[in-house]
Order: sequence, then structure tokens, then C-alpha cells
Amino acid sequence: MWRSLFWSFCGLIVLFGSTWTATSTYYTAGVVEFRLRVSGASSAQLLDEHLEAYLALIRSPEANETDIIVFPEGTLNSVLQLTAVPAPGSFNNSLCNGAQIDEQVAPFLRQLACAAQETSTYLVINVKEREACETGDPCSSNGYNVFNTNVVFDRNGTVISRYRKWNLYLEPMTNQTAAPELATFQTDFGVTFGHIICFDMLFYTPAQDLIEKLDVRDVIVTKMFNSELPFLTASQLQQGWAWGNNVNLLAAGASYPQAGISGSGIYAGQQGALVRRMVGDSDEGVRELLVARVPFWPTPAEAVDVPRPLPAQRRLLLLQQPRLEDFNTQLLEPHNGSSSYRLCQQDLCCEFQLNTTIVANNIESSYHYRLGVFVGQRTYEEARYSVVRLCGLFACHNASLESCGQLHDEVEGEAPSTYLQFSELSIRGEFVQRERRLLMPSTLSSSLYALQASEMDWQLEECKDSAKTLVEMRLLQLQSELLTFGIYGNYFDERSAAKSQNLSVAMLLLSGLMLWSSCSWLGLGF
Repeated sequence: MWRSLFWSFCGLIVLFGSTWTATSTYYTAGVVEFRLRVSGASSAQLLDEHLEAYLALIRSPEANETDIIVFPEGTLNSVLQLTAVPAPGSFNNSLCNGAQIDEQVAPFLRQLACAAQETSTYLVINVKEREACETGDPCSSNGYNVFNTNVVFDRNGTVISRYRKWNLYLEPMTNQTAAPELATFQTDFGVTFGHIICFDMLFYTPAQDLIEKLDVRDVIVTKMFNSELPFLTASQLQQGWAWGNNVNLLAAGASYPQAGISGSGIYAGQQGALVRRMVGDSDEGVRELLVARVPFWPTPAEAVDVPRPLPAQRRLLLLQQPRLEDFNTQLLEPHNGSSSYRLCQQDLCCEFQLNTTIVANNIESSYHYRLGVFVGQRTYEEARYSVVRLCGLFACHNASLESCGQLHDEVEGEAPSTYLQFSELSIRGEFVQRERRLLMPSTLSSSLYALQASEMDWQLEECKDSAKTLVEMRLLQLQSELLTFGIYGNYFDERSAAKSQNLSVAMLLLSGLMLWSSCSWLGLGF
């Protein structure tokens, strides 16, 4: 029945401070979820406080075995406390050594280099950087540029990599480089990392360039990310991005839930999250080092099923997906038993197979659900955009479309219930092929964490004789706290929302028949 329905439409070497050896199958990484202080002191005092907290985390017992520690975007210095960052190779000694260092390199950066040397740990730090303009370079009127910059120290405190953010997001006092940079560095434990900053994850350059052109399999991202329901919360995007690219991802996030900012984790591609943190059960952020053993790619991760926390996550200020009115949606009526739906929009058709049980008597005080399909241009700030193709199930505050992507309020410390329990949920979609795109699962529980690999299955097949990719994702375990379950396609730089806006039903049927002749789910276990 499914087919007929669907096709209608990182010698032994022991290193100080690390347990890594040449025979290891993993390296040990730490990412920091870091609460920044934004007021109540001068910029110099804020920097001193942040630096003191950074150094405490680097020297903490939890960091003893780490090979590399990553700190998030925007949580150290400000544009009032800028520093120079030496280009890799321009100064081949530790910044901890005071002699012959550019006086524009701030003392705080030197202290962090000393911490890397002291603990024999690679450090990734995000700073606001100042660089004097050279003749011929793009330049601000004051004679220098300000960059949002990742700087990487090796175990000796030497700068071995630098990356200046290309995709800026609401950063009017920050400059772009003349051209995007692809930043990588090699480690003594055999892993080559690429690194990016926050908003870069949503664009092809430089994030996908690192993976598709340089074959980087371990990626670092420093973030200060505003989460958005139902498809782009921080941990949800991190896990889906790592899954869709099948790479190890080290993501360090700023922690400021009152502004909707939180989300850090370490992810082993399609093995899921090894450790993760979203702060939504408190008005205060945290300063926490998350540590995990990361398998050398492509060695599978050990069986890990990181539990989701129990407290209700209702204090994280969340954005809402724009243009919900442009989705083709179907309200899921409460029912016991099986149901099937088929929804199309432009060049995307998806089918949904469900088996649900009503588990709440008061439906009006519970989450409602919609099934939806969307093909269209997604606009971000500063006139940046991509085309998104997605289909999925998502929760709503009530039965109205406008309430989708909104959380219920806490009631006496208890999480709002859902009225439906899903014993079966499968989604199949036929996605047009493009050279520059990323297909990934987008899942979310009421705790604001994505589902783990043990809870869902993801299958993808490229059709040889057509321009379609067939994707199926399905639940493997009973779920009663779902907020999102869908297939998210980011079509980078596509100029048109869809080239076939006037496709008729007959053309869609014909496309389905052609797909059936060239591509099937045989061999995929369905």
C-alpha cells in the first residue's frame, strides 16, 4: 500500500594531559556552553570576568583528559577590547613567549596561549579581532577592520589556524574578508579539523566547501545562536547538520536563554549526539564543559543514547518560523489507529503514515499537530537567503496554523502534555537533485533535543534515471513528546523557489510513474 500511495506522486605516543595514543580509536573533546555577562561592569571588567572563567574551565578536573577544547562565539572580548591575531605561520612560537610578539596582540590572548601550553591542550577561541588595513584591501574609514575570528592554539600555545567569519548576522561593526576563507588545521592525534562560526552552518560557503571540496570529516563551530521553532533550534540543527553530512561536529554555544541563546554538543554523524546541552529550564545560562570521546571517522561511535533531561524547557525565548501561511498543511485530527496523508507543493510531494493513540482528555490544553510541506525562499537578515524544501510533522499551541512553533507555558512546573502518542510515524519525500544542497533530519522532543539514532531511521537513495532523491525517515520507538519530526532540505543559493510553480496534478502523477520505473525502496528494508 505504501508504494502505491507514495509513488503516485579523529608506535605508542603518550601525551601529557591526554589519554590519546597512536592505537586509540577516539580523541577526547570538550565544548563549552558559556554564560556571558552583558551589563553591570565596564568592558574591561567584563573581559576580565570572562577570561577568568575561561581559564577556570581549561584547568578544571573535567578538562584533564581533553585533547581539544572549543569555546563559543562572542563570549570573551567586545569591539571595545579588540586584539590582533597573528596569521598562522607568521609567528611560529607560542604566544605565551613575550618576546617579538606584536604589541597589538592583547594580554588576554597571550594568557590563553599560556593556558594551552600549561595544559597541553588544543584550544579554539572566538575573538573580536582588529587588523590594520593594507594597501588594496577593503577597509573601514578608520583605517582598520574588525573581524569575528576563530583562533586555534596548539598544545604549545602557537597559533596554527585562524578563520574570519564570512556569513555575518546582524554584525554592523564587523567586516567581511575580501573572499571567504577555508580554515583547517592538523593535530598530533591524527585528525584534520575545519572550523566555522555560527551562521555559516546555514550556507554552502564555507561550511559545505570544507566537507565536499576538502573532505574534512571533523568540523568545529563556535556559536551564539537564536533558536527558532519548529525546525531550527540550536541542538536540533547541530545534530541534523552532523547527520546529513555524516561528520563529527564539535559545537560550542553561548548560554543566554533570556535572549533565546543556548545550545552546545558533540555529535558523531549518523550515530547521533555524544553529549549536548540546551538551557531552557532556567533564566540563567551556564558555564559548563561538555566532554566526550569522539570516534575517529568513520569508526562508529560506541552505543550511546544520551538521555534527554526531564525539566520543562519553557524559559528559552524562541523565535518562530516565518511564512507558516505559505506551507501546505493538514491539521491532524485526534484519533486512535492508522492514517495516511499525501501533501504536495510545487516540485515536492511527501507521504505520511501514522498510527496514533489519544492519551489526553483535555485536547485544548495539549499540543496539536500539523503535517506540512513547504517549498520556498527562506530569507534571513541582511538579505541572505536559501531555498528550503521540507516536509514534516510539527506541534502547535492550538489548532490554528499561526500557533505552530509556539510552546505551551509551564503549569506548576510540569511540562504540557501532548494529546497524541505515536507508535508509528513515517515520512517519505521525493526531493529534486541539486549540486549545492543538504538534506537532513529535523527532529525535536519537548525537552528541545533531537531524537537519537536508536529512536529513528533515515534512508536516502539517489535515482539514477531521474532528477529526484528519495528520502524516508521513520520512528523506531514509541513517542509521546514530539515537537518536530521532518525532512529538511537546504538548497543553497538556488535563485528560484521552484522552477515548476505551475505543475499540474497530471505532471506530478507522471513524475511519480517515471520515478517508480527508475528508483525503488528495494534493498532499503521497506
